[in-house]
Amino acid sequence: MNLMLVRFKSALEKPSWSLVLGFVFILAYYSPFIYYGENSFVRIHDNLDSNIAWVKMLLDNQAFFSSPITSVQQVFNGVPRSSLYGTYDISILWFSLFGMYGGYVVNKVIMSLVAFVGMYLLLKKYFLNQKAFEPISCGASILFSLLPFWSFTLSVSGLPLLLYAFLGIRKGERHYVNWIIIVVLAFYSSLILSGLFILIVLSLVLLHDLIRERKFNFSFFYAIGLLAVLYLVGHFPLVYSFLFDSDYVSHRTEFHKKPWNLSEACSHLETILRYGQHHAHSLHEYLLIPVLVALILRLITRKPSKKYILVLVFILLTSFLYAAFRWEAVSDFFVALTSLLPIQLQRFHFLHPMLWYVLFALALATFFEMGKIGRWVAFLLLSLQLGFIISKHEFLTQNHEPTYKQFYSVNLFDKVKKTIGDPVDQYRVISLGIHPSIAQYNGFYTLDGYLPNYPLQHKHEFGRVIEGELKKDAYLTYYFKNWGSRCYAFTKALRTNYLNPNPKIITALDFDFKALKKMGGRYLLSSAEIDSKAVQDIRLVGVFQDPDSYWDIYLYENVSEAQ
Repeated sequence: MNLMLVRFKSALEKPSWSLVLGFVFILAYYSPFIYYGENSFVRIHDNLDSNIAWVKMLLDNQAFFSSPITSVQQVFNGVPRSSLYGTYDISILWFSLFGMYGGYVVNKVIMSLVAFVGMYLLLKKYFLNQKAFEPISCGASILFSLLPFWSFTLSVSGLPLLLYAFLGIRKGERHYVNWIIIVVLAFYSSLILSGLFILIVLSLVLLHDLIRERKFNFSFFYAIGLLAVLYLVGHFPLVYSFLFDSDYVSHRTEFHKKPWNLSEACSHLETILRYGQHHAHSLHEYLLIPVLVALILRLITRKPSKKYILVLVFILLTSFLYAAFRWEAVSDFFVALTSLLPIQLQRFHFLHPMLWYVLFALALATFFEMGKIGRWVAFLLLSLQLGFIISKHEFLTQNHEPTYKQFYSVNLFDKVKKTIGDPVDQYRVISLGIHPSIAQYNGFYTLDGYLPNYPLQHKHEFGRVIEGELKKDAYLTYYFKNWGSRCYAFTKALRTNYLNPNPKIITALDFDFKALKKMGGRYLLSSAEIDSKAVQDIRLVGVFQDPDSYWDIYLYENVSEAQ
């Protein structure tokens, strides 16, 4: 066994073998998505219910490279291109080349490959540059690359590679690869999610160097400026809507989140320190103990690492910021600040996954230096964390929900379109008991949907349609009126249940069908049967089933007369 470990360690000390091993793990991790194709289990929340459908509508409406003021008519009777997708993004290229599911898988593989290479280079050059630590650099990079990164851009997974490029420029390296990395990642990641915050950190590093060295690092400054400018170019649709379109009023102006009391703020602080944030999964809950033990060992042996302490302090401070953002004692300040700059300033947590695995690698190096037993401890911790990450694979966590194919049910909705007969742009639909993204993915023009930024006027118009149902449920009223990004046809009977294939019969539906008709709403796509005797303004057109679908769809026509 010892001989095997020695040979394994010896092989890993060769960088080429480390890279091969990382690529093998990544391809194995994604092999189920390739083998099962659209029968794979894919995250629904903030993914199939939104992001994928946005890209589909963008491509179907030839709006990828369109101007920011282009109106996409498929949703909400027309929204600016920036409402649908606020960036010119490289990730969309893969969807256009390989189709929606193929593009999604290609993006996910690229995310993990970039995550592995970036973390590997960052650790080897700037944190663990001794040859003996090669297995740790490889192992920690594999762990980071297999995290369930959200969405399909490099906003989190690309951060180590971006930081590697900037640190190289900071040291005076003139290699063009560093600049290429900056250019590519500017168009493959989000300014809103992580870009702004890495820019803030890099600017603080520039200021620190200026104070300490009393010399201005122009190359580093130019690199920061280049990233900022390219982010603005890539996010021009979004920038235009906020800075130049004076007639545009976003529904976000009515956002109101209840402040947290001290107990709630402390609870959220504990959550982000122990588990992270669900849009920036780090799966670090079992890394806390080795990270703290390694810190104690360093302090006892009087070998404190400035990098180790700096990274840990940054995580702690930004976690406090996350909790304080809605703490009632200071929330008014942050609300006023957000009104001036419409950015969620607590989003430093998007940097946390990278930082937790840098810390973990440094902790393993601490154990590694303790001799044979320490090396075994490091190997065991790597293995346990690998098992934990694999246990969070989408095929294991999402297998109680519909597959990609079952969710979008293309064959079933083709039957619905054929039954209606008219061109899809000649009528509008709303969805009950299913996410509107399903209808949008299948080409229907919808009055409901999930968008992070859309005209306030539409929220008010649609709110009048569903007002009768909202009045029955205080939670739905608060959910819609104080947030409203899910502009859904909410009902008291179904509430926020969008994944029940056989929901109960709706015996009352207090919608303003005349107002709906005035907006163009002609059909209802419902996963639940509606008692048409109790609801006089609709008639059942047909019931649709398909063996590849998760849903039974009841198609109702709005037969009311518009006012």
